[in-house]
Formats: sequence, structure tokens, C-alpha cells
Amino acid sequence: MIASPGTGKSHIAKAVAYHATLQGYHVRYVEADSAFAQFALASSDEQAKHLKDLLEPDLLVLDDMFLARRINDAGAELLQTVVHRRYKLRRSIVVTSNRVVQDWGKYLGDNTMSTTILDRLMHRSALLEFEGKSYRLKEAAARMVQPD
Repeated sequence: MIASPGTGKSHIAKAVAYHATLQGYHVRYVEADSAFAQFALASSDEQAKHLKDLLEPDLLVLDDMFLARRINDAGAELLQTVVHRRYKLRRSIVVTSNRVVQDWGKYLGDNTMSTTILDRLMHRSALLEFEGKSYRLKEAAARMVQPD
């Protein structure tokens, strides 16, 4: 799911995850940039556990991909590994981002890696692009005009 901030991507991803859990699926939700940053700082044993945690669930939600624009090299390699292995296992991934896919190579620091990741993500999926204004900004503006 690709869209501007505040347009409901995370809300929809969480709703999909919630309904998957109700149907008995194992789901893992992570804030993508934080997960990749933590991976880079972890010991090799912790990295192995982290990778396992991202590969095992039936559904993995990677929320707010590239929120900080660039992820470090270790995080980029983790993303490529997770997408590749989950693709082979036919396990689902929901990705949300406010960055258009054409720019992912810039944020990964490697256009070839970006193409490899997108090739697998897009093969058996649907790309949802939302348009609209931020719900958060709309609510904030409404609060500002309401008298106390």
C-alpha cells in the first residue's frame, strides 16, 4: 500500500492483520524501519532469531517502509532475504509506505536489490495506491476551529 502520510495505510494493514488472526493465522506486525535498525545492531545470534521471527508467520506486516528514507545496508539485506524467502515459502507480506516504488532503489542504496525485492513483492500481489488528505491533519484542523 502506497500513499501519503495519514491516509489510512497502517489502519488498513492492521485491520487485515486482525482479521487474519481471527481466522487462526499467525501474524507478525513490525514497524519496518525500527525492525531493520534493530537487526543491524544485534549480535549474530539475535539476528538469526530476528530473521526467524520475520519468516515464520503466515502474514508479515511491514509498516511504514522507508519512513526515515534510507535503511542501513544490513537492514536492506535483511529485507531482501525476508522477501526472497517468504516468496519461496508463499507466505504473505503486507507493506505500507509513503514512498513510491520507483524511488525504493534510492532508499536501499542499490537499484538491483530494489528490483529484486519489488519483483517478488509484486508478482502475486496487488498494489494499492491511495490518494487524499491526511486524516490526522483533518482532525487537528477541526479541533483548532472548535471553541472550548
